[in-house]
Amino acid sequence: MLNVSLLKSKMTSLGLSQTALAENCGVSKEAVSNWLAEESMPRPGKLAVLAEKLGLSVDEVLLAEEPEPVVAFRMRNNRAVTGAAKDAGDEVGRHLRQLLPLTDSKTLFEPPHLRVPSLDESVIRETASAVRASLKLSATDVFSKEQLFELFHDFGAFLVPVFWGGNRDGHENAMSVYLPNSKSSWVVFNLGCRQDDFKYWLAHEYGHCLTLHKLQGDEGEEFAEKFAQHLLFPDELAAQALAGMRESAEPLAVANWFSGKYDISVVTVVKAADRIAEARGERVTGLATSRFYAAWKQSRRSAATAASLLFGTDTPTAAEYIVKSEEVFRTPVFRALGRWQKENGGRSPSFIASALNIGLADATELSHALWAISA
Repeated sequence: MLNVSLLKSKMTSLGLSQTALAENCGVSKEAVSNWLAEESMPRPGKLAVLAEKLGLSVDEVLLAEEPEPVVAFRMRNNRAVTGAAKDAGDEVGRHLRQLLPLTDSKTLFEPPHLRVPSLDESVIRETASAVRASLKLSATDVFSKEQLFELFHDFGAFLVPVFWGGNRDGHENAMSVYLPNSKSSWVVFNLGCRQDDFKYWLAHEYGHCLTLHKLQGDEGEEFAEKFAQHLLFPDELAAQALAGMRESAEPLAVANWFSGKYDISVVTVVKAADRIAEARGERVTGLATSRFYAAWKQSRRSAATAASLLFGTDTPTAAEYIVKSEEVFRTPVFRALGRWQKENGGRSPSFIASALNIGLADATELSHALWAISA
């Protein structure tokens, strides 16, 4: 954020009006007005010009104390977050913060969120029900991927699709980044995850957005997990699934039917049915065995990915990846990366690699594509 009080003091001492400062910086008067009202930030190049015209350093123009990004993700098999994975997540947050002024988005607002998030099951259930109602969905309607994208857009969150592959260790499906000063939320998600988990992980990250990360660590993950389950497969559906399993000689076939119809993992269906059984004091389905999970993991090796659903291939070109992602997710992140390269004098694969937490080879290809698009 800008040190607005210092900027105004320097303008007064130099006898500069907003109009005069705008002319000196090569921007409109409205732009300067927005800066001083803390409604927008100068782009990096203009930030340097602003500092120069006021006889300040860039460090003086910016507030010295800026809270660290708040990052949430889960390791594979729910293991504790390692130092290396946490460092990588923090690095993503710091780089995304630099892109914020280049997104042409005003994020200095209070997005709709839970003022007092709770792990109470009834509160989470009510929250998920309210979100469904906002989209005019009944408890038994299918929650589509497109509706999830729309939720993020209305919330003001930035969607950041990446290719992390199917065997990444550490936030391999998705991660959320919250920047406290701008109150902006960024959701980085893996297009290499399996289709049946795609909606779940997006719903999971939307849960983090709703709390503005007031719940962190294990509490934040527990809230997001329960919220995703209630959002995509509410109790009414879980009760139907449980009844169908009780009546069928092939309960797993029933679970798979619900999985296909509602485009979610069969694990989510089984967990939801067991949750209802436990709440009623009844016996659980008995499906969630080690053999069940082993078979599920084996089947996922050949399961389609989110990328194949969106692009028709797991290996789109960098240009196809950019264009399709902007079309489907309305993400400004690629244009912001392109602008960052332009304003910093050339292609920068290392910056892109850190911002998206991808390998340097992939970042180099993406850097070239962004340079060509923004030329």
